[in-house]
Amino acid sequence: MTRPLRIEYAGAFYHVLNRGQRQEPIVQDSQDRERFVSDLSRMSRQYGVLIHGYCLMTNHYHFILETPHANLSQAVQWLNVAYAAYYNRRHRLCGHLFQGRFKAILLDASTYLEAVSRYIHLNPVRAKIVSDARKYVWSSCRYFVGPDKSPDWLETGRTLGGFGRILRVARRRYAEYIAQPTVNPLDGVVAGSILGPATFTDWVKDTYLSRRIADQEIPALKVLSARPSMDQIVQTVAEHYGVAPDTILMRGGKRNRCRDMAICLAREFSGLPCRDLGRHFGNIGGPAVTMRCRDILRCTAKDRQLAKDLDRLRRKLQNNE
Repeated sequence: MTRPLRIEYAGAFYHVLNRGQRQEPIVQDSQDRERFVSDLSRMSRQYGVLIHGYCLMTNHYHFILETPHANLSQAVQWLNVAYAAYYNRRHRLCGHLFQGRFKAILLDASTYLEAVSRYIHLNPVRAKIVSDARKYVWSSCRYFVGPDKSPDWLETGRTLGGFGRILRVARRRYAEYIAQPTVNPLDGVVAGSILGPATFTDWVKDTYLSRRIADQEIPALKVLSARPSMDQIVQTVAEHYGVAPDTILMRGGKRNRCRDMAICLAREFSGLPCRDLGRHFGNIGGPAVTMRCRDILRCTAKDRQLAKDLDRLRRKLQNNE
């Protein structure tokens, strides 16, 4: 059986997820839900981990975890075992409650913390359980948007800090943020294990994975060991938009989205300086490369289809599809 990739270090952030065996429920009533949240709080205190948001659904759970002591596996395994023992004892069941190993995606919190927080809190909205995420009592959303006071084991400050220094203002802005249309941030996960820009992924690989890259029992390591070539980046963008690669590489007076998208992705994935990247795209200057990248990223905030295209292309390049 293949093993999931676990990357553990002090100060790491994770999106943690686990589902019921065969997609079956992991809670049956309010007592079960209260017990799970109680065990989550106990895990936080017992293992010194920080919970930055959670959502308990009928057959799965999500939470954002920070590990000051590099103890991801120890903490989450305790939670799963403790809650499963309670659940089986109460409902007179035996066997596994959860479907094998939990999933933990390492996050670059400076880039993705807010987006993953929104994704987690919108789970009951996507499932059509509620129309307003604040009304779902088995998530932490109401502690982020108010007026409920956050329990001492739930860390809301880091996420809300990105929306303002005054709590009242930050809560209002966060409520507006989760109400906006969004694409799934997890579409950008690399090898099922890492969510962040290429610089973060490269740092993780160089710092924590260089000695493990040959482990055949962890398929994610094989994916992470490869970086797409410049030709692969251009070809992937060309195929996505149905144009010839030369159209992307050729310098011309008229700007086009295909070319700008390729430049943006090349900057993200190649690791080359902007000046060197410019040589691949008709000898444009480094500042022109920077300008095109900023233009693409600025436009994705307004153009949902462009944002989807960028996420889809990133996923293809990250997973060597």
